[in-house]
Amino acid sequence: MPLIDVTRLTEDLLLDTAPGAPAPTTPATTATAPPPLPGSPVRALDSRTAVRHWAPEPLDRRVLCRALAHASLTDACLWASGGAPATAAPTALVLVRDVGGTRPGVHAYDPGSGELVAEPGPLPDLRDLVLQLEFARAPAIVVVLGDLVAATERAGAAGHRQLLTRGAAFAHSAWLSALSEGAAGTVFAGVLGAAGRTTLGFDGARRAQLIALALGNPTREEGR
Repeated sequence: MPLIDVTRLTEDLLLDTAPGAPAPTTPATTATAPPPLPGSPVRALDSRTAVRHWAPEPLDRRVLCRALAHASLTDACLWASGGAPATAAPTALVLVRDVGGTRPGVHAYDPGSGELVAEPGPLPDLRDLVLQLEFARAPAIVVVLGDLVAATERAGAAGHRQLLTRGAAFAHSAWLSALSEGAAGTVFAGVLGAAGRTTLGFDGARRAQLIALALGNPTREEGR
């Protein structure tokens, strides 16, 4: 039996979003409620599969930035409540190969402005950074980073587990957001450790790679 009844969940979503649907008796959002997806939640559920091949066209920069904004806001909501000490928020580094209106290269995502900020230097050869070479053809790779030192100082050994959980949730939130607007991709382990250290400055401590997400536009077959 599946853990999630997709049919029932889809029906509930359609009822909640249908024109003229009755207003909920309780507020739809609270101070810690995650934000809604920017696109169709039904489309996100329907296309929720790992895609490792993309159409030869640029990824829409707006879709990418909205996905990262959604992930950042969702992360803030999920970890805003009190209780156990929370880790520092994950950050996103984007390896841009083919994104509309964006120079190929390494870009940091700035949650304040909701934009990509170019870092100095050219884009490294992505074939040197990934184990599965199909990821080197992704229009964009989002690498989720965390501060492992701060996490363990704040919460001890549990801080490492919290950081990994938070990073994975960030990547999947961005993935679902992109799917809701018609993009395609998959979460994967990330860039190779040695290449990340020598090429991107990952140190496993203050700048520790947690997980990654490859995004692009679906091929005609995938988009059916």
